[in-house]
Amino acid sequence: MTDASNSTMNYKSGLLKVAVVMTGGTIAKSYDPNSARLYNFELKVKEIITSLSLPDLEFTFIDLMHLDSLEIGDEERAQIARSVEGAAATHDAVIVTHGTDSMAMSGEAFCGAIKVPRVPVIFTGAMVPYVIEGSDASQNMIEALVCARLLQPGVYITFHNRVLTLPGARKDHSNLTFTEA
Repeated sequence: MTDASNSTMNYKSGLLKVAVVMTGGTIAKSYDPNSARLYNFELKVKEIITSLSLPDLEFTFIDLMHLDSLEIGDEERAQIARSVEGAAATHDAVIVTHGTDSMAMSGEAFCGAIKVPRVPVIFTGAMVPYVIEGSDASQNMIEALVCARLLQPGVYITFHNRVLTLPGARKDHSNLTFTEA
């Protein structure tokens, strides 16, 4: 695996069409006062993006599933791959929001299904839900949006100011971030 900073980056100016495929995960969890628990039942990722000033980005939001990444198996990964492949055919970049525990597995499954996409495909998420103070959700989403304009076609994880290519990235459970495998 190579760190994406070693690859050629090319700034894409003008209107950029971005598909956001939402699968759930910590980034999208909301508080349910009836059960006093956090669940995936609202479109928090859309809320993050629409709160930003992004005049030269056009979004398509694909509300694919509302799952914790530990609930995502081979069937769901295949569904994610199909959705991302379809979105990549009509957009300039695709961002996939995903839970962190199996994000790298889903990204690698996509790499196996689609050798090299025609656009950048960027997986991101959060360690702390957007609705919790101190969340990394906005930071990671903003970084993914910047990378959508800069990166060459390929599959990446952007997280905590890092851009890692897939396959070959993994969750670092000790430091609660992502790193090279």
